[in-house]
Amino acid sequence: MNYIAIIGDIVNSKQTSNRSSIQERLKQQLNRINHSFAQDFASPFTITKGDEFQALCKPNPYIFLMIDQIQLAFRDEVEIRFGIGLGEILTAIDPKLSIGADGPAYWEARKAIDFIHDNHDYGTSKIAFSSEYKQIDRVIHPLLTSSDFIKAAWNRSQTDLFETLISQKIYQEDFTQKPIAEKMKLSQSAFTKRLKSSGIKLYLRNRQTAMNLILQLSQKEG
Repeated sequence: MNYIAIIGDIVNSKQTSNRSSIQERLKQQLNRINHSFAQDFASPFTITKGDEFQALCKPNPYIFLMIDQIQLAFRDEVEIRFGIGLGEILTAIDPKLSIGADGPAYWEARKAIDFIHDNHDYGTSKIAFSSEYKQIDRVIHPLLTSSDFIKAAWNRSQTDLFETLISQKIYQEDFTQKPIAEKMKLSQSAFTKRLKSSGIKLYLRNRQTAMNLILQLSQKEG
């Protein structure tokens, strides 16, 4: 069976003045993710070092939603980069802690996060994917880098809009706009203008396309 491994890494965490506070809040945020998506984990998010954490997921469509929730929890404070790997696990899996399991899923996730550290497109790219299917990886890669480029250009109000969508677990480009506009206390025209200028719909389309490709790959056997 194929699994999706996620490795997250806080960039330059040792240079952060409030490192201990961020580490404690990271622990709390990961616990919230673990609770919200409990059925989607083979092994939940676990902090492996002070600035690094990982999880092992069953194939599911919420990988990027989880990642965005984590990144948004630390917006304007620290950057968090992610490597996602697809593959098998060769050892026993601990359903309570993501420590000790090993296999291609984690190897590919490590390749992905090493890649993003070396090829981050002037700091805009925060996520990479790797699998044994390199031809498809080359299709997924630009979907992720282009969506990260879109996100890097958002101002505060556009990020607020995205965060509101994420809080409602909206992660597709087609959604009912009126209740979101009302929640943000925006007129329909102001909401539409902000949505259009942000490129959020294109961001979500690219992420969903990448997610669909990853799920298709997860069904392949060897």
